[in-house]
Amino acid sequence: MLNTKFPLDLQMDMMDCGPACLKMIVKHYGKFYSLQYLRDKCGLTKEGISFADLSHAAEGIGLRSLALKCTVIDLIDKIPLPAIVHWDNSHFVVVYKVKGGRQKTEDLGSKMGTIYVADPAKGYVSYTAAEFAAKTIKKDGGVVNDETNKEKLVLMALEPQADFYERQVDEKIERLKTFENFLGYFKPYKKSFANLFFVMLLVTILQGMMPFISKAIIDVGIQTHDLDFINIILIANVAIIVSVLLSNMVRDWILLHITSRINIALISDYLIKLMRLPITFFENKKTGDILQRAQDHERIRSFLMNNSIGMIFSMLTFVVFGIILFIYNPIIFYIFLAGSTLYVGWVMAFLKLRKKLDWEYFDLVSKNQSYWVETISSIQDIKINNYEKQKRWKWEGIQARLYKVNLRVMSVTNTQNLGAQFIDQLKNLFITFYCAKAVISGDITFGVMISTQFIIGMLNAPVSQFIQFIIGFQFAQLSFLRLNEIHQLPDEHDNVGQNSMELPEKKSLIINNVGFQYTPAGKPILQGIRLIIPEGKVTAIVGDSGSGKSTLLKLLLRLYKPTYGDIRIGDMNINNISLRQWRDKCGAVMQDGKIFNDTILNNITLDDEKVDYDRLKKALQTANISQEIEALPLGYETIMGEQGRGLSGGQKQRVLIARALYKNPDYLFFDEATNSLDTINEQKITAALDDVFKGKTVIVVAHRLSTIRKAHQIVVMQNGMVVEIGNHDMLMQKKGRYYLLVQSQVDLSSTTIAPMALEN
Repeated sequence: MLNTKFPLDLQMDMMDCGPACLKMIVKHYGKFYSLQYLRDKCGLTKEGISFADLSHAAEGIGLRSLALKCTVIDLIDKIPLPAIVHWDNSHFVVVYKVKGGRQKTEDLGSKMGTIYVADPAKGYVSYTAAEFAAKTIKKDGGVVNDETNKEKLVLMALEPQADFYERQVDEKIERLKTFENFLGYFKPYKKSFANLFFVMLLVTILQGMMPFISKAIIDVGIQTHDLDFINIILIANVAIIVSVLLSNMVRDWILLHITSRINIALISDYLIKLMRLPITFFENKKTGDILQRAQDHERIRSFLMNNSIGMIFSMLTFVVFGIILFIYNPIIFYIFLAGSTLYVGWVMAFLKLRKKLDWEYFDLVSKNQSYWVETISSIQDIKINNYEKQKRWKWEGIQARLYKVNLRVMSVTNTQNLGAQFIDQLKNLFITFYCAKAVISGDITFGVMISTQFIIGMLNAPVSQFIQFIIGFQFAQLSFLRLNEIHQLPDEHDNVGQNSMELPEKKSLIINNVGFQYTPAGKPILQGIRLIIPEGKVTAIVGDSGSGKSTLLKLLLRLYKPTYGDIRIGDMNINNISLRQWRDKCGAVMQDGKIFNDTILNNITLDDEKVDYDRLKKALQTANISQEIEALPLGYETIMGEQGRGLSGGQKQRVLIARALYKNPDYLFFDEATNSLDTINEQKITAALDDVFKGKTVIVVAHRLSTIRKAHQIVVMQNGMVVEIGNHDMLMQKKGRYYLLVQSQVDLSSTTIAPMALEN
């Protein structure tokens, strides 16, 4: 059943626009899928998705898709809506409605049609045909012309297949939680909150006495010229002010105590959750999006601790002083209530627009953070290639968009505030004039009038606090949704063995018809891999770049899950072993292994509580780096900079080798572990490793074929498939793919050495 109003879903991250568009269209046709489910269906990565990925996901849930190129006129007149349109060469939006049609003139700018767009980054927006064309098609000489821009607009039309409504939703839909997730953080502090509430109630009661004191001074003390009474009231007033001050100090101390603890708990739990997520989460997310979510916790904490608790205090104040005002004069109370209602209504009228701007602002802030991370991490390449100016221009482009959004936010805020101030001033003016007339007519005393002004001041604060609470709630809601989404993602350990168990007697790794691809519609990286990696032997994997060697290694380390097929240890499926137990038995040196900003000792032992110095010494000697470390002024306590700053490429690699060997694992995985080493160090380490490898199952990925000649088994890969298996001599005699790889390296070495020989 179609929704009469087209549904809107805003994207959570920069690259979510495609899945969010698909979610909107599915909702329009009456079904619901979560954004994460559609991300997985599309195969979303940090590079985004293509129309091919969208088509694959759409057809997988029962929507017929048709990708095509057309003119804006065709979109207005012929294309069935809703349709997904590629926008600004980097974004997807949904065109869900068109009003008006084609005019007789061929000038696109004169058409009266309005195109309605559901933008996952901005919300509901509408454009004229010319404005829409400027966003979606290229300009020739600055003029958008329909005849010269045919087939420049790219879109995908989607309609339900015959069995769309009969298909079962094959995902587990969990009830979305928002504030419930975070209220649990407050439960341990029930006693503190009870004390806080008592202090706030005490402050409110003390402040509630102030109007009566003011009235007594004017109507009794001044009228009767009783100085003793005035002095007594003055002392009472000072006592109340001091009591309020002390109560506020206690309140602030309690709030600081609770806030600090809850803030640490929030960030800690987020970090714990991040550590539990699979490696694919980090590979497919922009760094800015991950960092932005850490800042979301601060917004939530601020909202809960400041806006929410402040709102409770304001409600107490409003109730107490509202009752006092009603007792004093019901008409004044009703004037205040009417004015405040109008004031709140005016501010609330802007919330929808502010929400749209908040989503756009969050998206740009994430892009800005990702830009800074990318720039700082790539500064060497930027300088080498004189790319500073172009990178700065890109940053300025983001800042220009942020400036425009901030300008719109400021414009909305100013309009909202000016209107609210005008209403508030009118309300106070009406109350003042009414009180003045009431004093003249004798309905109220002058003391009541002065007290009323104090009461109105105390009541205005809760109304303003209520407005801030609503705005803060809207702003924090986005943070809640983004964080809630992360906490609902399945952990890396979900659906796999959790209990430690004995490994089978035969510990050979058996790869049975394994395939892998990064996205459902993507190119297969591995295809039908069938391989036995014998226990206690050295298996080398060679092949061209991009043949799937490193990916196979990551599957064995269970960083990735096979798209199909299974991996076994002896007769046991590897998934029956907990990840922690499996990785305890594995030592790995990866191509992109990282050195932490810590001491060399901690980088190797990884903060082992009880360092085994005999094992450490053996690992360092095998990695041939002990002498270089001991020559440093602080030796093993030398602190490395970020990413191993202060170490050469070869030294970093040897530290990583020592780290893997220190674990004394049953399985060793080396992915180009010696590619940064000079020939002498490589030969020394290779010779030392021969002794370490005895009795261990070793898998070595290498481009330098000289390092794997002694391997018991050499696996040759090409285009994601195993094409040859055997030892060095057998494969050389076969003169197949391995022979060609060896020959190409021998020929390369010859051409490099020959000129040197001629010079000598």
